[in-house]
Amino acid sequence: MTPHRLLAACILTTLGTTAAQAQTSIYPSDVGYYGEVAYTPIELKVDGGETSNPQAMRLIVGKEIHKNWAVEAMYTTTVSKDNKTLFDGEITHYGIAIKPKVALTDSTELFARVGLSHSNITATTGGERTGADVSYGMGLQTKFTPAIYGQVDYMNYYHKDGIRAQGYGISLGYRF
Repeated sequence: MTPHRLLAACILTTLGTTAAQAQTSIYPSDVGYYGEVAYTPIELKVDGGETSNPQAMRLIVGKEIHKNWAVEAMYTTTVSKDNKTLFDGEITHYGIAIKPKVALTDSTELFARVGLSHSNITATTGGERTGADVSYGMGLQTKFTPAIYGQVDYMNYYHKDGIRAQGYGISLGYRF
């Protein structure tokens, strides 16, 4: 048997076994993926002391890799500007993070996020800043149902080049 035919036979056998196992389950299995949508008022602050508070939306897609660890991809963007006359700002942010967590009760977890991110911040006072930085935060998550949960957290998105972007978030998540 040639290597190509052997590889094809192995792939077909694997796919057939997976399909047979999926058909024997009555209930859908939790594969550890989840998605979140959050409202987050961002505080943009420049070294001169001016601040702007644009309203942002954050989207997260994550995968639990262990009961105490997850990996997340994050995207945050401004949905409403502050419209201050002296200092107005907006943010677009994306990145990847690890999420260590610990259960406080059966339905509540304390977690942290640490990751690498890329931010594009536009401010009337400080100009435009684009760059990579370490983002970090922590929060509390509680289950409403086995699939739906709520979350409150704090994130530091960017702190570099004289501009800082940080804020609290209120999230609603769904496990699938």
